Amino acid sequence: MYLTIRRYKKMLLDSDRYEAVINYGKDAINKLNENELEEGFTAAEKGWEAFPESGAKWNQGYNYAKMFYGRALQYHDMAIAKLWLDRMTENNDTLHIFDFEIDHMKAKYEFEAGNHDIAFQIWDNLVKQKGVKYRYFEYDDPKYLEFYKSKK
Repeated sequence: MYLTIRRYKKMLLDSDRYEAVINYGKDAINKLNENELEEGFTAAEKGWEAFPESGAKWNQGYNYAKMFYGRALQYHDMAIAKLWLDRMTENNDTLHIFDFEIDHMKAKYEFEAGNHDIAFQIWDNLVKQKGVKYRYFEYDDPKYLEFYKSKK
């Protein structure tokens, strides 16, 4: 009985922490939508820190990092984009959930950073993987696929 109650309390603590992550994330998105970039990314950072034991150990951490990676790319803040990309990669390395998607995200980062040859190589390797082809380009900015096809 004691272990059940103890596990339940741990679940509540994790649930409370995850609620904090969500609240920081909402606050961050609202601030970013209002072009308050510094405040928005600061709130996002607080959300990452609110994950129990690090966002790298939680499935939700990947999508949280992916969201702010995308926002950093949108604002062309490459330093912040790299921070969130590294967190996505760490999370993926820990949980092994989105290996091919990570490659696509790395290629996007390199493309936006102006490293077009590196981006092309990553995409070229990705497209050659069994079952992948152009799937990661489908719901992304068409400029990435246009670039890739123009270099083929």
